[in-house]
Amino acid sequence: MKQTLTFFTAGLLMLMAYTVKAQDNNDSDDESKPKKLRSYVGLSMGVSYALGDFAKADYSNNKAGFANRGVVFQLDGAIYVYRHFGIGYTITKQDQSNFSYDDDLILGNGYAKDFKADGATVTADKRYRSYNFLLGPQYTFTWRRLAFDLRASAGAIKSQTSPQLTISVTGVDAQSGSIVQQSAKGYAFAYGGSAAIRFDMGAGWGLSLKGNYVKSDGYDVTTTGRTLNVGRLVTKQPITEGQIVFGLTKAF
Repeated sequence: MKQTLTFFTAGLLMLMAYTVKAQDNNDSDDESKPKKLRSYVGLSMGVSYALGDFAKADYSNNKAGFANRGVVFQLDGAIYVYRHFGIGYTITKQDQSNFSYDDDLILGNGYAKDFKADGATVTADKRYRSYNFLLGPQYTFTWRRLAFDLRASAGAIKSQTSPQLTISVTGVDAQSGSIVQQSAKGYAFAYGGSAAIRFDMGAGWGLSLKGNYVKSDGYDVTTTGRTLNVGRLVTKQPITEGQIVFGLTKAF
């Protein structure tokens, strides 16, 4: 995935160079054009999709997050520092939901098999709720009343809560108590990219449709109550999200 980010950044820089050259040619014909775009800020909401291992419901894969689609709220904007070049920032709050009944069943069957138990139950509490804080270079090219934004970003993901799992196995003397995979509240490095289309409605107001891609190696997860070292053990939860948001922007 880091190679993907490298290719994305290289492609972004090539597009920037090509568009700057075209913009310079246009500027030579029309000196009345503004030297720098207006900075903007916006509020949006939409859908956040769990991707990759984060979305998988696979007991044997310790990276599988059993995460689902959820809602996302976004504060987003850019400050232009030279012509169409700017620094973009994004703060999002997303909810990737709780484990489903089927997820609990998949995990319970897996633990029962690994522990060679008479049976096992998994109870999930709390949800995947997190914040993303991202910052990075942005380039915008315009056509009439439309603006097209491309951005590469890096920053952090902050887990507000993650599902807390209580695992109980029966018929295993060495594991008489419950195992608890604790809800996580840590930070982790995150990176990604975004693309947006903005429509100028006049007086500085606009509409925005934006797609975000965010990836992180994940935050640490702790487990307590385990007295028998068998079964699924999650120590870090990787995160991959794809988001589509729609909202209002205001230029200043």
